[in-house]
Amino acid sequence: MKYLMFIVLTGLLFSGSSMAKITAFNVSPKVCVVSEERDFCELDLQFNWQLDKAIDVCLYQQDEKIHCWQQQHSGQFNYKARVQVETIYSLINPHTGVSLSKTQVEVQSAHAKKNRRRLRSPWSFF
Repeated sequence: MKYLMFIVLTGLLFSGSSMAKITAFNVSPKVCVVSEERDFCELDLQFNWQLDKAIDVCLYQQDEKIHCWQQQHSGQFNYKARVQVETIYSLINPHTGVSLSKTQVEVQSAHAKKNRRRLRSPWSFF
């Protein structure tokens, strides 16, 4: 029983000490415009982040790990991305798996959709 209590308390202390709050997490650019709806967008993304204390942190694109840092308060990272749809980027604590913050890059088509909803009735008395 003594050993079990020690393990539980140690886990609580570790998880409490690794809690950090993110004060800023930005990506630039946030939007990419492609000519056709199914085209890929090639971007030079710049990430900036700031934490209230130094911890280990990893940057993920969807579920794929891109880069990790050890005991950092803040960071700046350039990344060449090739995206086709809205893509979510996350800062995650690698020890706990806790997501600290998320941001996204949107992909928009330059051409309007061919099928538009009619705004008024097809018939009229006037």
